[in-house]
Amino acid sequence: MPRPRPLLYSLLALAVAVPIVQAELVWRPGEGWSDESGGDVSASSSRDQLELAHKMEAQGERDNALKAYKGLLRRWPLSFFAPEAQYRVGKILEDEGDFAGAFKAFQTMVQKYPSSDYFEQAMGEQYRIANLYLAGEPQRIWKIPVGPSMDRTVEMYERIIKNAPYGTYSPQCQFNIGLAREQQRRYTDAVDSYQKVLDNYPTSPVASNAQYQIGYAWMRSCISGDYDQGAAKKAIDAFQDYLVRYPSSDKAVQAQDNIQKLGSRQTQGAFDIAKFYENSHPPDPRAAFIYYNEVVREDANSPQAQIAKKRIQELRPVVEALPGGLGPDGSGTPAPLISARGPEASPSSGTPMDSDSGAVTNSAPPDAASEALPADPNAPVTSSSPGATAAEATNAPVASPPDKTPLPQ
Repeated sequence: MPRPRPLLYSLLALAVAVPIVQAELVWRPGEGWSDESGGDVSASSSRDQLELAHKMEAQGERDNALKAYKGLLRRWPLSFFAPEAQYRVGKILEDEGDFAGAFKAFQTMVQKYPSSDYFEQAMGEQYRIANLYLAGEPQRIWKIPVGPSMDRTVEMYERIIKNAPYGTYSPQCQFNIGLAREQQRRYTDAVDSYQKVLDNYPTSPVASNAQYQIGYAWMRSCISGDYDQGAAKKAIDAFQDYLVRYPSSDKAVQAQDNIQKLGSRQTQGAFDIAKFYENSHPPDPRAAFIYYNEVVREDANSPQAQIAKKRIQELRPVVEALPGGLGPDGSGTPAPLISARGPEASPSSGTPMDSDSGAVTNSAPPDAASEALPADPNAPVTSSSPGATAAEATNAPVASPPDKTPLPQ
């Protein structure tokens, strides 16, 4: 018969000597189940715990107050006072500069206690934090700033919209997503975001800004390094839609000015292409004749048009003497008129086309670095205060007209 092992006896004796610790769960009306087995909770009820946390916070003991609020949430998660405790956790983190942590805490408040009186307040704080990031607040890793992130900013706005798709802050959040995408030079995405404002919130005060900003985004696109041949036309169309919808808007004059600048740009583009064909080796008088006519059609009163009219008269006998003459429409080509607005090239691009094949020959889009855009009244502004963006004041009039610096020629 085997002899009992001494180690086994020792373990059995220890098990008898040490009592088994179990959590003591107690139910209280208005508080739910609570753990009464002890721990780091100093008060005997959720009400007393909240008062203790308030007192610590008022005395400037933020770390202790934060522990007290979290203790209430851990011990009485269903308490009537739990929503306030969760909200205060977010506020303390925000006051300490932990904006990412604060946004997350407010999100917990919104998700766990959607019927609470603190729901709208938590949403407002999330909106303020997202605006702060839009204005340039850097993201942080282990409290080390690593630069702003517009993708993270967009995620915050999208979360707010998802929390309340037709809530107080949703139209402006959708608009601000467009501003963030513009900062990334993702102009097509920006336009899509502004269009969602018009589709989902057509009666919102921010809708007029969204229509204007569609034109502005395309305007920026047409002078950017990521050149879009059709962007100038899209910008003009968007500004014209803005004037139709909001003729009395404070930005109506600015929209008209933008249309004029964009039209001048298209005129100058056609003029430059015409000159290119005249000066090429060998010259192509028929192509030059076509584009000089395009200049006149774009803006008959422009300085370029005055030169173009003279060159049209001088080139006419030369083109008439070419095989095919002026063609049935008098344009200088026997085939249908090669439009400077066609898919192959646009007068705003400054990109010439071969008159026979329609292939692009040479020339490049204007240098975006030399461009001067008019002031954007909806752009975010850098500020140390949460929520400080020009876009937030959607009804505020523009302080001054935009600069009149012409688009690059």
